[in-house]
Amino acid sequence: MRGLIGIAGAMLVAMTGSVLAAEVTEKVEVKATKAAAWKLIGDFCGIKNWHPVIVGCEIKMDGMAKVRTLTAKDGAKFVEKEVARDDSTDSYTYTILTSPLPLTGYKSTLSVTGSGDKSTITWTGSFTPNAPDNGVEKVVSSIYQAGLGGLKSKLEGM
Repeated sequence: MRGLIGIAGAMLVAMTGSVLAAEVTEKVEVKATKAAAWKLIGDFCGIKNWHPVIVGCEIKMDGMAKVRTLTAKDGAKFVEKEVARDDSTDSYTYTILTSPLPLTGYKSTLSVTGSGDKSTITWTGSFTPNAPDNGVEKVVSSIYQAGLGGLKSKLEGM
């Protein structure tokens, strides 16, 4: 009996502990003032102007919160809700309501720091992959890198 309980306990741990929360952070330094960077990033629907994969953005209000529907080049739709904004520290946080990504509990913050003519843009997200080793961390990282690359090109090309 003792062996059966041990096996059942090990199976329970394996089933519940196999998919752990993940966090992805990407950063880029740009030759632009913090104010210029935030002006480009701070518009919640402005992502369509700097992310090379996003071709459309529509905003709707959910009470006092903004909800954006992003359309990617391949037609994929992402519905995201702004859950926090701090214009004094140049950051906003949003959650994904629906997307084709195999994850749950996604929450992300986009922020700008810097002084003078140099700034750092940081994009951090936390989420739980729908399955272990499903590669979604690499996908999220590549989404962030593409967006940060787009921001760098726009800001340094101004």
